[in-house]
Amino acid sequence: MRDALDRHRAGALPAEALVRAWREQAPALTLPPVFGQAMEELLRRLEMSAVFAQDSCSFSSTAVTDQLERWLAKAATA
Repeated sequence: MRDALDRHRAGALPAEALVRAWREQAPALTLPPVFGQAMEELLRRLEMSAVFAQDSCSFSSTAVTDQLERWLAKAATA
């Protein structure tokens, strides 16, 4: 998940591929259900920001990737 996020931030991985990678890897994690719910909400926002122009979206993809970074940090300590 970290690798996919880093590659996305570097511009080497499109948002759709990042979302797919996270969803594929998530079942291997042993985290409380709230983490899965939060992750899905963030991934949904990232998908929406990729589909809509930044002007018509209420959040930016940069803000969402920052939140995914925080999610990873919290998941590592859960």
